[in-house]
Amino acid sequence: MTTRRWDADRGARRALRVIAGLPSGAAALSDPQLMTNLLKDLLPDSPRESALLVAAAQCGLADVLSAHLAQGLDLGTASRLAAGWFAERMPFAPDACDWVVGELAIVLGAGPSVAVASTVPDTVPYEDDPGGGHPAGAVVAWGDDDEGEAQVPAGLAGVSAVAAGWYHSLAVSGGRVVAWGSGADGMTRVPAGLAGVVAVAAGRYHSLALAGDGRVTAWGGNGYGQATVPPGLAGVTAIAAGAAHSLAVAGGRVVAWGDNRAGQAAVPAGLPEITAVAAGQSHSLALTAGGTVVAWGLSDFGEAAVPAGLAGVIAIAAGISHSVALTADGAVVAWGRTANGAAAVPAGLAGVVAVAANGTHTLALTGGGRVVAWGANDCGECDVPELPRPVTAIAAGYGHSLAVLA
Repeated sequence: MTTRRWDADRGARRALRVIAGLPSGAAALSDPQLMTNLLKDLLPDSPRESALLVAAAQCGLADVLSAHLAQGLDLGTASRLAAGWFAERMPFAPDACDWVVGELAIVLGAGPSVAVASTVPDTVPYEDDPGGGHPAGAVVAWGDDDEGEAQVPAGLAGVSAVAAGWYHSLAVSGGRVVAWGSGADGMTRVPAGLAGVVAVAAGRYHSLALAGDGRVTAWGGNGYGQATVPPGLAGVTAIAAGAAHSLAVAGGRVVAWGDNRAGQAAVPAGLPEITAVAAGQSHSLALTAGGTVVAWGLSDFGEAAVPAGLAGVIAIAAGISHSVALTADGAVVAWGRTANGAAAVPAGLAGVVAVAANGTHTLALTGGGRVVAWGANDCGECDVPELPRPVTAIAAGYGHSLAVLA
């Protein structure tokens, strides 16, 4: 029995969760260059683990594992097959192959304890809660709680993704969606049997979920058709929810539905390949594969007026009347309404790996797991509490904020 411990401080697991939370996360799992660039900042002191994750991206290991699971194989069988396939192509020992498959399984939605038991039985397991009373993947919420949107369900852990709407919150744990907050229009009534979810998005009164097989499920308010997923929509890699419209990326193109009174669902013709989308109240953003941003819809405050020369963007976010972009060098750029401070990026902010926006505030997550908030603070949405652990994912609601603990 070996006692060699991979990723002893769980830095690689935190890094993977941060990467998976990026709009480009799905692409990064199969893009060795993008994975290398991200890990330089997120995992600078773990060359063994970084090398394995880059090699896994080079081989498209996450896609192989997802394909096995999509065929109906149980996690144990799918993991063993994927690890064997990887070992045949890369010069790594079996325990290394098992470890990287297990971590990919976790970031794709498997529970950490299940993944470890299935893939690396001879490796010293991680303690799920080494102290502090906060289990791995717990969610912390702050700000407006008039509708219970900041009342995180007791026992919620192992969360891989979160979303915050105007009056409700969503989380993905073990591939399933947990919802809390206002039940108006059924926006927290998760459809029975929904599983295999890898991402969620929350609007004013509606919710979206993206499954690992590229299917989108929507529920809640549907006054403008925002919860009516277009027939035949498949192969989706990213989603976003505005106040009353929805966006998806499928095959590199943007699909939009719902409220279009300000042109927010009128996707411009001739867009290049798109990797991510973001939706504000009445405007939309798209991130091109080349790292530029395209915007359309309402621009009363300049929220759809992308700054000239903006390039090298890896993530985007949109609030009610402002827009945010994260560049590959960890810098944040914001534009749109400035009166409430939502577009006023704090001086000296650097090393950012994720951004979130909604309402009239903005959140940023640094590579060290720290959350920075700015903008309107009417409900305490920018009063980041003292967090007991580094953060791996963030979400901004209309008047509340969420963070997932490592």
